[in-house]
Amino acid sequence: MTSISKSTAWIYGSVSLPLAIIGYPLAVWIPRLYSTEIGIDLGLIGLVIFSAAIFDALSDPAMGFMSDRFQTRWGRRKPWIAIGVPVYAVAVWMLLNPDQGSTVLYLALFFILLRLATTLLGLPYAAWGMELSSEYHARTMIQSAREKYVLAGLIVASAIVLISEEVFDDRTASFVLSNFSWVIVTLLPITALVVLMKVPEVSVPKAPSVSLFQSLKSMSRNQLFFRILAIELLIAGGENFRNTLSLFFVQDYIGADRVGRLYVLYFGIGLLAIPVWDWIAHRFGKHQSLAAAMVMVSLISIACFMLEHGQVIEFYVLFALKGFCFGAFAYLPRAMLADVVDFDTVRSGNARPASYFAILGFMTKCAASFGGLSLPILGLVGYSVAADVVNGPTELLWLGILYAIVPTALFVVAFYLCVTWPLTAHLHKRLQRLVARKQARYNAQ
Repeated sequence: MTSISKSTAWIYGSVSLPLAIIGYPLAVWIPRLYSTEIGIDLGLIGLVIFSAAIFDALSDPAMGFMSDRFQTRWGRRKPWIAIGVPVYAVAVWMLLNPDQGSTVLYLALFFILLRLATTLLGLPYAAWGMELSSEYHARTMIQSAREKYVLAGLIVASAIVLISEEVFDDRTASFVLSNFSWVIVTLLPITALVVLMKVPEVSVPKAPSVSLFQSLKSMSRNQLFFRILAIELLIAGGENFRNTLSLFFVQDYIGADRVGRLYVLYFGIGLLAIPVWDWIAHRFGKHQSLAAAMVMVSLISIACFMLEHGQVIEFYVLFALKGFCFGAFAYLPRAMLADVVDFDTVRSGNARPASYFAILGFMTKCAASFGGLSLPILGLVGYSVAADVVNGPTELLWLGILYAIVPTALFVVAFYLCVTWPLTAHLHKRLQRLVARKQARYNAQ
């Protein structure tokens, strides 16, 4: 059973900081920039987000198979990360710094390029983290360390907005996103270089060669894998649907004109809450911890829907409580997936975490396309994003329903799948013994 030190886990997680920074502007600021300032139709922006997410999802299985199958003198994961970093930096810079005359084709080109770079870089990186340990709770520790960097990156993202608003008194999306691009293209190469130099790849045990068709066939027999895919689709789909509407809800529904401080609070509380979710996961299991987070977020969402325009302080409190649950949604499904992969290893003797994570990534990115769907729906109910337009009660009611009620409905199904999850820490110990025996028999051949 492989083990890992906490210091190595912390070094490994550092790349997640710059990668996390981009999530906030993509979900919140890109629709505002390209619609209000550039003048692209809201429906076209939603179509680009949807299409890019589908393209990204389709590229993941191929990337996962290649990352698992091709061994180099530098390892299975590191070469892909080294290639992905410069592509990612170029895509970020171009996407966040468009000219005033940029078209929807410009948006589509660099949005899709960013998604491709995310696959090249992010998928091998995630699989690498799954391989660093085979122990049930150590896997939670690795993903927890990574998630702390994610939340730190989101706090940095919020601070960029806060400084833009409070120090430079400029709340335009173009100014804010330009500041984002400088930070990301500076931090990403530095953290990636440190991780590539300091974190070792785990040696791959001998195993029979498996074709892509055989790999997919083996996955199709893993019933728990389909369950974690459904959980991810429901949770990530609900959150992406909500996040794309977030800036509109905060500014128009609630009436909070400065969002930087709001998101610093949100992600700061999320970072402080990670040890609490670690404890709950260790005490009651990863699945029960995730289920508890879903219940809490659902209740908060309903409370947000019931707020009236101008109740900014009340929204701050509710938003901070929602931030408390943010990390649980992000890292617990990954930790659960690492355990699920062991079922396949018992059958085949072949460890393929990147292939599994690729399919999970496919589902996550299909869920990301839900964000693109929410914008056209908002437009269909008559909501206007023009800077000088005030939306009426009916349009704001629909904004509230889409932001708060739709994700809650999805969480109800995901909650059931979590509370009935059968793979506990005790059962996983037995599974690990079977994995060890399987690999020992193959090595003896």
